[in-house]
Amino acid sequence: MKVLVVGATGNIGRKTVAEALQLGHEVTAFSRSSRGFGPATGLNLASGDVRSSEDLKAAVPGHDAVILTFGAPLNRDTILRPTDICEVGTRNVVAAMQAHDVPRLIAMTSIGAGFSKGRGRWPFRNIIAPFLLRNILADRVVQEEVVMASGLPEWVIVQPAELTDGKRRSDLRHMTDFEGQPQPTTVARASVAAFLASMVSDKRFDGGGVLISD
Repeated sequence: MKVLVVGATGNIGRKTVAEALQLGHEVTAFSRSSRGFGPATGLNLASGDVRSSEDLKAAVPGHDAVILTFGAPLNRDTILRPTDICEVGTRNVVAAMQAHDVPRLIAMTSIGAGFSKGRGRWPFRNIIAPFLLRNILADRVVQEEVVMASGLPEWVIVQPAELTDGKRRSDLRHMTDFEGQPQPTTVARASVAAFLASMVSDKRFDGGGVLISD
């Protein structure tokens, strides 16, 4: 399949590109800069900004699926002021997909948004989420609403637990609700990338959200 990874030079995006290529997909890496990508069979590069609807309208056509891996960084600005990069970028992606009949959207958001609000380890749900990530999570909530209202025939929202740089694991917990479940803990970025790439052809969580955690 032909897969567009939006936010391809981020920590998870770069790994997602590699995982999708490993699965045999033809991958277009979309980001503001193509630095760090060497030649690879099946890899194409597309430069652009998620805030530009025109950039995305140029990149989206011809693909079978789009994976979103971009997000706002945690810094002084996002702690103190609202951000809307996930909302705006996702609206632009959805509009381009609708215009060019691209059916499948895999949207990475975050624990603490939507159905997982108030979940996670004690420091995350009581300190990190309400104080440090308040603005970022508000943007993620709207992003998820955009995906759910998109009308696209195939979509899934993937919420990683707290991110680490640990080793890639395949034995993740997949949570669509939390009744009787231990709290989500952490998940390695490499594991998230592998899961996102697997969702190109795995449709068991379609039409909803799934949280992944070790």
